[in-house]
Amino acid sequence: MNMLDVGAVVLAGGEGRRFGSNKLLVDVDGRPLLWWVLEAVSHLDRVVVVGKYYREIIAAFPSEVAIYNPRYSEGMSSSVKLGLNFFARKEAILFVPGDMPLLRRDTVNRILSATSPECDAVVPVHEGTRGNPVLIMKRLFPELLLISGDVGARNVINRHKACYVECGREVIIDVDYPTDLSSFRQPA
Repeated sequence: MNMLDVGAVVLAGGEGRRFGSNKLLVDVDGRPLLWWVLEAVSHLDRVVVVGKYYREIIAAFPSEVAIYNPRYSEGMSSSVKLGLNFFARKEAILFVPGDMPLLRRDTVNRILSATSPECDAVVPVHEGTRGNPVLIMKRLFPELLLISGDVGARNVINRHKACYVECGREVIIDVDYPTDLSSFRQPA
């Protein structure tokens, strides 16, 4: 595996408007949804960027390093920027949505292993559909600091050399609505 100095930014600052409440603490196979994501990146330096539900998330995960985003209502870009500033000295940052319950360490390692000198970013795909988490190289950090609104890194990545790695459906499965919880089961 590539030995880049990577930090993982777990994006957990959303308002859960579509879900209707704090989806990150909803039970998924006996654990909070966010637990599955934290477990998948437990081998990396990581920080959880929290927003509206910061009290509940910090109480549920007291051993995690968390950054409170007071501008969470401005959208995902404000959380991305906080994560960038936190890990500014890293060679790369893995941006991980907190609502991906099927994500596993082996998938994270597959993404990390797909790096090469010509890649500005590594994007997982499943059967042609782009997914998450995405790995962003340090040379893109300054441009990412300029994004605004409820957007992530996609537009920045599109302007640069992305490398793609085929992964399982776990990279495209997230939870936006309560009905999404019944659409998958944890693999045994």
